[in-house]
Amino acid sequence: MKKILLLLSCFFYLTTHATVWNVTVQDFQFSPANLNVKVGDVIHWKLVGGFHTTSSLSVPAGAASWDADLTTPGAFFDYIVTATGSYSYQCDFHPTLMQGSFTATSVTPVTLSGFNVSDKNGKAELAWTTLTELNANYFSIRKSMDGSNFKEIAKVPAAGNSSLKKNYSFTDDEISSTTRYVYYALATVDRDGKIQLSPIKLFKNKQARSKIIVSLSPNPISDMGHLMIKFNADKPGQMNAKLIDDQGKLIMETNLAAAQGINNGHIHLGVVAKGTYTLQFSLEGISESYRIIRN
Repeated sequence: MKKILLLLSCFFYLTTHATVWNVTVQDFQFSPANLNVKVGDVIHWKLVGGFHTTSSLSVPAGAASWDADLTTPGAFFDYIVTATGSYSYQCDFHPTLMQGSFTATSVTPVTLSGFNVSDKNGKAELAWTTLTELNANYFSIRKSMDGSNFKEIAKVPAAGNSSLKKNYSFTDDEISSTTRYVYYALATVDRDGKIQLSPIKLFKNKQARSKIIVSLSPNPISDMGHLMIKFNADKPGQMNAKLIDDQGKLIMETNLAAAQGINNGHIHLGVVAKGTYTLQFSLEGISESYRIIRN
């Protein structure tokens, strides 16, 4: 009985002190597709549109796998994170198009009260504050161009042991003038090698041109007819896409869900005849056109 009560009290502690991370599922993407979380947090997938699943691909030792259908309006699934490590998942109906991941870390004895990223003349200025530090070694600055793949770009020494408020900063001046969005994360590393990851922060380069499309691939489009689209959005909404033939006839029209930042979209052109077409995109008052070839 004591063991059962202990398990229940641990579960109650984890769930009542948890952060709930919302992941929307629609238009062939999980959004956000990558998260930094802590043990005890809850991942909440909610279906907005389409016919999908959230199904684990890999989980760390000691963690439970999952396979949940998201096929009816309003469907959702909650997963409580119980182990540190990297998790990956997919939609079983669209495995090559829809994948996501999250990394879970434990709590280090460093109280981080804030982590923010702001624009300073096209440079990303990162600032964070600790209220207490115990056995802290350094802060690892991690950067990503797509929100999923992060690379360490700098280390900032920590105070080590402190009960006073400490302010830290770092400026990333290696941002292309054509790059609209960049993602950052802060890893707190203690002297025992334990790591705690911050939430991922989105940086908007105000100096960059308001360009919608980042990439279209493949082009020419293969027999399968799958066109993958990476695009920018300044706020949540929908991007309109129209496929027009050489005679100016509208062949296809669709809307792709957009979240702030870099989005991954997909248009299936399997039923479209071979030929050369124009794809017109419209988002937030901006329009762009691209020539594509359907093989």
